[in-house]
Parts: sequence; C-alpha cells; structure tokens
Amino acid sequence: MNLSEMYSIIVCSIRPDDAERLRANIEKTIGTNIPFEFLAYDNRNTGKGICQVYNECAAKARYEYLCFVHEDVEFVTEDWGRIIGEKLSEESCGVVGFAGSAMKAKILTGWNSTKKYGVRRNFIQGRNDGRMFKDNPYRQSFSQVVTLDGMCLFTARKVWDMIRFDDSMLKGFHCYDLDFTIGAAVRGFKNWVCNEVKMKHFSGGNIDGRWYSDSLVLHEKWKAALPLYVRDKHPLKKRYYEFRSGIEWMCALEKQGIYAPAKKRYVLGYLATHPFAARTYRFIGRWLRHR
Repeated sequence: MNLSEMYSIIVCSIRPDDAERLRANIEKTIGTNIPFEFLAYDNRNTGKGICQVYNECAAKARYEYLCFVHEDVEFVTEDWGRIIGEKLSEESCGVVGFAGSAMKAKILTGWNSTKKYGVRRNFIQGRNDGRMFKDNPYRQSFSQVVTLDGMCLFTARKVWDMIRFDDSMLKGFHCYDLDFTIGAAVRGFKNWVCNEVKMKHFSGGNIDGRWYSDSLVLHEKWKAALPLYVRDKHPLKKRYYEFRSGIEWMCALEKQGIYAPAKKRYVLGYLATHPFAARTYRFIGRWLRHR
C-alpha cells in the first residue's frame, strides 16, 4: 500500500489517559508497517465543539486516510489498517464505521431511524456486559448504509475536503456524525459498516435537550434530501418506515423527558396508513404508555 495513504487518527480528547490507551492499542493492532500519526486534541478547557476540533486537526493531518474516533474505544481485530484501507481506496467510498443504518427518515431521528429496517452494526458494547452487536443480514464484509454513528469514522481526505464538519451550524458534540455521513451520501459516495473488524465501545449515546435542538437544525438543513435509502423503496414502504420511525423516536424522546412535536400526527397518520394491521394498535398502546 502507498505509504502516503495511511492514517491520521484524530481524537477530541477530554481524558488524556484514555487517549494514550487508545494510541497504544492502535499501535498494537493497526498492522505491521502501516504508518499512522495520533492527533489527540486536548479539549478540556477550550470551549470548542467537536466539529471545529475535527476540522482543525484534519487540516494539519499528514496522511490521506483520516480516522475521527472517540477515545473510549478499543480495536480488537489485528491488521485492521489493511482491511479498512482497501475499502477507503475505492473511488466511491465515503465513510466507514461500525454502526449505521441503510435508511435515514425525514422525521427527526438519530442514525438508527427505526429498528424495523436497515440497522447494521459490528461492535462490542463494553460498558456493561460486553454484548456483541452484530447486524449483518446478508453476511457481507462491508454493509452499505446511509448514516453512521460517530464513535469511529474513517474517510479519505478528498471526502473530508468536499464535505467537512459543519462547525458553523453544530457548536457542541451532537449530530456531527449524521450531518457528515448524510453529506457524503447526498454527494454520491457510499458509506459502509465494516463487518471484518471488531472494536469495543465503552460508552453509549446521550440523548438530551442539546441533542434535540441540534437535531432540529440538522433536519432543517437536509429536509429536501430526506428520506434517504441505500436501495429505493416503494412509496407505501417509505410511509410505513417514516411513521414507524416517528413513533419509535417520539416514545424515546418522551421517555427521556424531551418534548416531541406533532405527537398525534404520527399516531393518526400511522392509523390511516395501516388501519387494519395489529401492529397499528400495538404502536398506539406503546405511545399511550409513554404519555
């Protein structure tokens, strides 16, 4: 492999000890004779959001393959640098990660619009019981997706140059992953979940009021492009997944104590679309339990 096409590892760090553990883990697992640099930006007292940090570090990076990664992860598979590098070398490759979805609903959701369709994952959740999340129904080495979770995002410099993280819109630490991966998909790149490399993630996501406000801005930005699917769906299927996404995320937000707008519209719209389906009334029951 071309030595110019190796890795700049970029971390927005608030725990230097964790960052150093990650650096040592990468050195051990990335593969023999695969060069990398480790750019851990100490962001404890700067007031900078993650988009600004990522862009500043990427602009200074030496290598052509960029890895934007949280410091609370660990690579398990040996020689992962070669495996992911081969995918990144494809002209159409956008972003590679370890959890994503083959659809992004128009309605306000996270990267996993609905559990019913399109979730692709390959990582170990190390926070609790070390559960392995493996969603690869077609047994592929790489599963194509629209969105990716930001715990680890690989991309080529040419892709980052074209898209960049939107540090003018997103000032905090939420929604940067959706924005970046949607941007890649809209520009015709293919995003992927890697099923050949295992990694461990030691924390979960955080849905709070700031996530909600940033998500509203994000969805306004991309409203003309959404919904997005890896493979196009029949209009009725799209309506089904859209309402399913709406109800699931409405319940999740209300469970967190976050206001979700247009609640009745989701439920009544789904009822109108599937008036005789048993799942319609299960959805309504679920919605009522969270009121």
